[in-house]
Amino acid sequence: MVQIAPFKGLVYNAEEITTSGGLLTSPPYDVLTPAQRAEYHQSHPHNFLHVDLGEVSPKDKDPLAWHARSAKIFKQWQKTGVLVRRDQAAIYLMDTEWTHPVSGRKLTRHGFISLLRLEAPTHAGSVRPHEKTFSYHKMERLDLMEKTKAQLSPVFGFFPDPDGQILKTMFDFSRTDPDIFIEERSGLSHSLSYIQTHETIGKLVQSLEDKTVYIADGHHRYETALNYSEKVKAALNRPVDPNSAINYVMVYLCPMSDPGLCILPTHRILKRLSLSNEEILGALAPLAEIKEYPFAPNGEKSARKILSTKLAEDNKKGLSVFGLYLEGATGCYLLKVREKVKQEVVSLNPAISQLTVLDVSVLTQILFLKGLGLSDDDLDKPDLIDYISSTPEAVKAVTSGAARAAFLVNPTTVEEILRVTEEGLVMPRKATYFYPKVSNGLVVNLIDPEEIIVRPTH
Repeated sequence: MVQIAPFKGLVYNAEEITTSGGLLTSPPYDVLTPAQRAEYHQSHPHNFLHVDLGEVSPKDKDPLAWHARSAKIFKQWQKTGVLVRRDQAAIYLMDTEWTHPVSGRKLTRHGFISLLRLEAPTHAGSVRPHEKTFSYHKMERLDLMEKTKAQLSPVFGFFPDPDGQILKTMFDFSRTDPDIFIEERSGLSHSLSYIQTHETIGKLVQSLEDKTVYIADGHHRYETALNYSEKVKAALNRPVDPNSAINYVMVYLCPMSDPGLCILPTHRILKRLSLSNEEILGALAPLAEIKEYPFAPNGEKSARKILSTKLAEDNKKGLSVFGLYLEGATGCYLLKVREKVKQEVVSLNPAISQLTVLDVSVLTQILFLKGLGLSDDDLDKPDLIDYISSTPEAVKAVTSGAARAAFLVNPTTVEEILRVTEEGLVMPRKATYFYPKVSNGLVVNLIDPEEIIVRPTH
């Protein structure tokens, strides 16, 4: 049973929001380049990234030394009133207006931030994951959570709402004058309204009880919250109230039918490979049909446009297709995985048949593991593989010489996520890129095992 609850969130004070709102929030830590990280740090002394991804000093012997500094900043902001904790528990209704980076359409995503009772995420449970996680990220986030004793950013989840009743409850709540309005430099704007009435909270609590929450983004944060909960309870060495705050995690939840819910592709960037371009193409040729699109004398953009069109067209036909850029090459490539190869992979392991409908799984299982000889451990190494949603940025990483190869993929759909999750399967790491990300710094959850969370009922 899905159990959500209101909580006393930590938010920026009204004066900070009025004078500097757009400079306070930041994207999640794991989607920023080093240059973007530095830019957010310099944008404002109270930008939330100073806490969530603090500055690293050349003098640091420990790569996580900044955690202690971030915790100190976090406590100081609370002490001086930069961040204030609300007196009354609330669910935070949130409308995010954004512009689609490809189509240019103006869209609004509707959701809310609340607490969610922790449970081990399984394919049969009420909270279900869909992709693998990285060991290092979980270790790093756990250490930061221990230092700050807070959950700094929410897990992003979605849930079925076929009759639209939950969305209607959200719309019935007046938010003509939001409690928090922040317009970011990135073009995102957030309107947060505090739901504090027993009746409205009760409706939401009751409506979610028979639903399933699918983790869209933040698998690391969810697993970290679960690990932290178990670690704290073990250290206390005594019974903890079932409604203790330690048994909950902060989430941002959105109906899966909301028109503002969007998934972008997550392209794969291989930073290094020991193979030459000829050897890479030779290794992939038995597995996929390869077609080259030569670059024009004035650059690669015309070839990229043709490649992108072919990727979309073949994807609609149900084919597993990928774009490939190689460092130093004079053209880009369309890789069309041979159906015979896919069938051979499934025959060796019938349990993964549903995974072959996912391009990211085919890319991992067939082209990376079988073709290029990478191991699953290799795909857990951030110094080897990177993930970028922007096609121009992925291409630039290769053409600039910063990376060895870029594999361009089509976006995964919500329907594909559900098919795989319901089978109890897990997608490869970074299988999806839900857009826009939920910004950091809007609401923070302080974790005190002695605090009791109250769940109103309708």
